[in-house]
Amino acid sequence: MKFLCPRHRQMFARLSINEQNDLWLFWMEYAFTFCETEETEKMIAATGSAFDLACLARADHPGCMHVELTLSAILVCRALRDRGDYSAADYVLFSALESLQSAKPCYGSPSGGCSTDQCIEVLLDTSRQVSFFTEYLNWPDTPLAPREQRSSMVAH
Repeated sequence: MKFLCPRHRQMFARLSINEQNDLWLFWMEYAFTFCETEETEKMIAATGSAFDLACLARADHPGCMHVELTLSAILVCRALRDRGDYSAADYVLFSALESLQSAKPCYGSPSGGCSTDQCIEVLLDTSRQVSFFTEYLNWPDTPLAPREQRSSMVAH
């Protein structure tokens, strides 16, 4: 499942890493608005676009945007699963893991960012996702409130 069409992927690939990061943040802000207004399909489209952009950015800059990729993967996977689209959610999860594992591990930044290994751990351990989301994306409310019953998939 790709959220960005080939034309837009090509266009966004030409942006600088700073412009890609700004666009990622713009889409995630839209996603938050769509969460608040309960427009699930629009939220999935915005978050999915942010996810695709983070994957695209990491192809050329493997040491960048691993936290952004993880945040958007968490949100879009959750929304897809809540909608009952488990195969699409699994595809996003596996794509995120592939992107994070495709480069040498990034061990965090001097400013205190997390490593790619920590991002992988968070993607695989759903109990850590709410705190990760809250720590790295300063939204007033998290759309990842605990559900009564969770099913999780673990990849080895």
